[in-house]
Amino acid sequence: KRKEIIFQVICVLILSVIAFCQLFPFWLKLVDSLQSPDLIPDSDKLYVWPVNGTFQNYLTALRVSGFWRALGNTLFHSVMFTAISLFLAIIVGYTLAKMRFKGKKLVSNLLLCTMMVPGEVLMIPNYILVMNMGLNYSIWGLILPGIVNVFGIFLIRQYLMSIPQSVLESAEMDGCGEFRKIFQIVVPMSKPVLITYVILTFVSTWNEYLWPMVMQSSGSTVETLQLIMYKFYPALGNYADGYVRSAGMILITLPIIVMYLIFQRYFLEQNNVGGLK
Repeated sequence: KRKEIIFQVICVLILSVIAFCQLFPFWLKLVDSLQSPDLIPDSDKLYVWPVNGTFQNYLTALRVSGFWRALGNTLFHSVMFTAISLFLAIIVGYTLAKMRFKGKKLVSNLLLCTMMVPGEVLMIPNYILVMNMGLNYSIWGLILPGIVNVFGIFLIRQYLMSIPQSVLESAEMDGCGEFRKIFQIVVPMSKPVLITYVILTFVSTWNEYLWPMVMQSSGSTVETLQLIMYKFYPALGNYADGYVRSAGMILITLPIIVMYLIFQRYFLEQNNVGGLK
């Protein structure tokens, strides 16, 4: 009993230190965003609380040219990419996990091989493909390349393999087709892994910088929030510009925090399928 208590205390202390190291830089950035634009900080002083706190920096960041348009583009890009890639991952993951056909092992191995290719290697072929399709001036040029998420396919496939085959056989005896089995039986039973996939994909898409920058260089006017970060320097002065940039970073991060807080109880939650009848 005593050893268990000591072990738990040590674990809590270690996790607390790790959490502090992760959250403290974010807190300092939040403090900077609330500083008065007129504040000239001391070089040898660490500010852990705002001096004459104000939301003026946030208002200045919101007035940056193109902020709301970039917010709409980023939101549309992230939602559509996540939805389309999730749909494809469910279909392909279910096919590889529950259906029998010749060459299934070969298909699985070929998909795994694609994970060994760095994304930067595929950037030029994707760029040429998008240019030839005439999508370089459209937001769909940001969405369509990469919608086949092999990591998501195998993440969902591994989870679906834990669903008893007898459940699907019973549904088939009741006259369910493959699509009805997927969306009426498999999807509700796979909610934890699907929510996990949505969170991971949405966050990575929201924070994506390299591919939108490549598309921007082709003459596209479709800007995302990550691309207008440089506009958070509205020439107010060295220190004031830093405060506005901090406010812009917090504004960009807020949707991710809100999304995680909403879906955190599903994150990597284990679904008890062993007791199904």
